[in-house]
Amino acid sequence: MEKDILNVSDLNVYYRNKQNLMSRIRGNSERSLQHVLKNVSFSMKKGEVLGLVGESGCGKTSLAKAILGMQKQYDGEIMLDCPNPQMVFQDPYSSLNPAKKIGWILEEPLRMRARMDKGKEKDRLSRAERQEKVDRMLGRVGLDVKLKEHYPAELSGGQRQRVAIAAALLCGTDFLIADEPVSALDVTIQAQIIRLLLKLHKELGISILFISHDLRVVYQMCDRVIIMKNGEILEQGKVEEIYGNPSTDYTRLLLEAANL
Repeated sequence: MEKDILNVSDLNVYYRNKQNLMSRIRGNSERSLQHVLKNVSFSMKKGEVLGLVGESGCGKTSLAKAILGMQKQYDGEIMLDCPNPQMVFQDPYSSLNPAKKIGWILEEPLRMRARMDKGKEKDRLSRAERQEKVDRMLGRVGLDVKLKEHYPAELSGGQRQRVAIAAALLCGTDFLIADEPVSALDVTIQAQIIRLLLKLHKELGISILFISHDLRVVYQMCDRVIIMKNGEILEQGKVEEIYGNPSTDYTRLLLEAANL
């Protein structure tokens, strides 16, 4: 049996409410915090693809940020057995530096890793080795190496998302959070990116937390699914079981809206 790569226990996430500035000035800290995730608990096995479903504002991205260490205002426990987790965002254009060419963007994670590994000269890659690794990854995500000389604005939405996926994988992560990675793409390109993610999952054995509001996409991608509403988990389990026999009215409504 595969070990867990992620365990989340009794997680509560809070955001500061800017509208309650006077409350904070008066020392009323309870009123200045918005409780966005409430007692969230789940686990993921290594090599699993887990879907996270819910309407906009239900806390999906807040959960992702907490897992990645981008959100510090929380209590509970997050145990992630991966030193280098990565995230692929919904809008690839906003996550890629528009002033840099694709080759530079893809080399940057490797340059950053070299700076972090300062003192470990034997592990550092030369410029030629970095470029070779970038070329291999471009091939793996289905892109021509000639695109290294292009800027993000010169690529299609699907090509930009492939670049974003390549950048996330270049440093050898075992855990990827894909936050609505296909919702900004048309249906044909969505299918291509889903096939690519499943191919990479099979080839590299990576675990993927797949965040979406589209139950059809989750059905194609995921082994298990978590249904969230208003910052709470309503139900979780194998995709076939949840879709075939939902235990909450909310899940039934989602499935009906998706014609499933």
